[in-house]
Amino acid sequence: MKLALDIAFAAALSAAVLYGGWHWFGPFGLVFGAPILALLGRPVVEILTSLPRHARHLALRGQAGRYHEFRGRSMDVHVDADARCWIATADVRKIAALPTEAVLLRLVPGQCRELGRPATWRISSDGAMQVLGKSTDPEVTKFLTWLEREVALPARNRRGRPLALEKR
Repeated sequence: MKLALDIAFAAALSAAVLYGGWHWFGPFGLVFGAPILALLGRPVVEILTSLPRHARHLALRGQAGRYHEFRGRSMDVHVDADARCWIATADVRKIAALPTEAVLLRLVPGQCRELGRPATWRISSDGAMQVLGKSTDPEVTKFLTWLEREVALPARNRRGRPLALEKR
């Protein structure tokens, strides 16, 4: 909204200066009004060049803070109200050998379930640590480190902060 107001104000002021210059001084008014256009033109150009960035922000604001990637592989992560991170089991299987959901339900009860939209099988970050923690594969170790540092820890930190509505 502020962006539209800035553009409208600059355009209206420029038009008023040029019209006034033309009305009172004729063609010379346009010549002497040109420096005003130069002064107001730069902010208008800056505003117009920032439009793609604002459009990108508006398009991606629904995904802000929810997109996670490990070594070029997109990871579907769901963070619940208790700040527990649930990662899609299909995505974990791209990195490591993870048992089937039926086996996971027995190995780590309460750490594997169907969540999200669309409903997919997910394992919590703690459950992934329990199941994959015994692996000696360096790729799995790097994945678990990434999962803890880049996904689970920031989610826990966000839970500790008061929400913007609570600050008022």
